[in-house]
Amino acid sequence: MVRNDTIIALRHGSMRLVATPCCGGALARWSLSTDDGPVELFRPATDHAMAGDFAPDMACFPLLPFSNRIAGGRFVFQGREVVLATDPGSPHRIHGHGWSRPWTVEAAADDALRMGFSHHADDWPWSYRATQTVALDEEGLTVALELINDSDSDMPAGLGLHPYFAKPPGSRITADVAAVWDNDDTILPLRRHPPPPAWDLRHGVAMDHLALDNGFTGWTGSATLDRPRDGLRLTMLADGPVDHLIVYAPPGEPYLCLEPVTHMTDALNRPQEPDAGVIALPPGERLSITVRFLLSRL
Repeated sequence: MVRNDTIIALRHGSMRLVATPCCGGALARWSLSTDDGPVELFRPATDHAMAGDFAPDMACFPLLPFSNRIAGGRFVFQGREVVLATDPGSPHRIHGHGWSRPWTVEAAADDALRMGFSHHADDWPWSYRATQTVALDEEGLTVALELINDSDSDMPAGLGLHPYFAKPPGSRITADVAAVWDNDDTILPLRRHPPPPAWDLRHGVAMDHLALDNGFTGWTGSATLDRPRDGLRLTMLADGPVDHLIVYAPPGEPYLCLEPVTHMTDALNRPQEPDAGVIALPPGERLSITVRFLLSRL
């Protein structure tokens, strides 16, 4: 383990992981050391991100206490109206707090790290605590998230991860999903329907020329990214109430995101959706998920 005030480097065998607790509890790099040099498994953080603590340009960051967008930053929960500040450049509130606040180091070893984060009630009128544990082993990387409601009333709660996978040419995604949401112009869900053939992740989809920024529902918690060019397969396994998968693959970029999340986009404003995924977390109770990223050869 290599550690300073802002960067912690972990290793296990040929795997390397770099974490930046002060930058939204984000991971800056996950790579495999080989005789020919490092092979990037996640897209490494940009120099801009490392210099300016900008989580969206990191390799992976946590999503809590909600994922993706809340329309207009407004919702009503158990009769309580909540108005949140919207994010710069967006008409909505995006991705909660964890990615934009510093985390503290609670424990560290050569191949594992636990970070903590606390939120005190503000425009989000509930207090909570969160922990994120990352660990390397011979099979890959494990990330565990836990959220504890420190308020005296139920809190709407959600968890997720936002990993940026490296996408070499020829990469393919496979995932067992039931439906996909089309979006409006501000990336809010508009219409749900079975995946069209070009987006049918159940049968594997080539990602070279496909652009997506959509939420898939009915996900079974398993997804694979095959990389024929370097003969690698990354399998993502999510444990917990993680029934939704966001796929973000911007055109022309050498990365894609497979985001395991507990609820659909704008879930707090979609009470009519039976699988929206909003969890009412009682005072003192915990919500947790674990995501495994397993590395193997094709």
